[in-house]
Amino acid sequence: MILQEDTGSTVQPRPRRPGFVEQFLDRTQARCEFVVSVDQVARAGSMTHLAVRRQLEHLSRRVRRLPGRPSAYLIVPPEHLARGAPPVAAWLDSYLRLRSRPYYVGLLSAAALHGSSSQAVQVTHILTTEPTRPMDVGRLHVDFYVKKHLRNTPLSLLAGMPAPLAVSSPEATVLDLIAFSDRIGGIRRVTEVIAELKGVISRVGLRAALCAEPQISIKQRLGYVLTILGLDRMAEEVRRSLPKRLAVVALQSQAPVAQCASDARQPWMVLDNVGLEDERR
Repeated sequence: MILQEDTGSTVQPRPRRPGFVEQFLDRTQARCEFVVSVDQVARAGSMTHLAVRRQLEHLSRRVRRLPGRPSAYLIVPPEHLARGAPPVAAWLDSYLRLRSRPYYVGLLSAAALHGSSSQAVQVTHILTTEPTRPMDVGRLHVDFYVKKHLRNTPLSLLAGMPAPLAVSSPEATVLDLIAFSDRIGGIRRVTEVIAELKGVISRVGLRAALCAEPQISIKQRLGYVLTILGLDRMAEEVRRSLPKRLAVVALQSQAPVAQCASDARQPWMVLDNVGLEDERR
């Protein structure tokens, strides 16, 4: 009998070969892209949708299922695992383009990008053309608001973004803040945010935003708020965009109105039913 010498070496296991889907995720992430659709992966690998989903299930720590159709997943790099998702700005545009949904970042989220400090970073406000359910991805929360004439809204190109991102211009943002004030904390909060944006609002930009806004009552309320904030040149731009005859409107539509039409503030024909002017004296 021949005895073989014991060298003390151990057999090393063969390295695991990643499947096609995992390799596809690696290539996508290397391009700093984070959204993949099941259909896209299936076509690239000549696979069935079921086979793609099964591989994605085995990679559940690395991806998050995104709501809606077509079926899509969000890649979560290791540095973002604690939060459960990369920053919204890195993938939102890709996700909504995949769904063929026009959009822009607006309201308090746009205000934060333009310099306001009044918005918590965990919530993102998106304006789009169809009712859409709120979305939670990891610790991120996204709220959607419907704006039917959204495509006319002036947008800003912001430097330093990790990916393309549609954001309302500062001037369009203040008009939207007035329009949706009842849903984002009321006219008092909106007035504080607009005050923080006064350094980035221009008359030229405001003129363009006013041309894109069809609702006269929103312009009336904005003109009144700008007057209270002492932004008289901006308020004058708003006044020029208004017709000569105006209907009386309440400053905050969800608040009770105890005044009569003769109490409306001139030239805006706005009933200050929350006492905003008295509070800011």
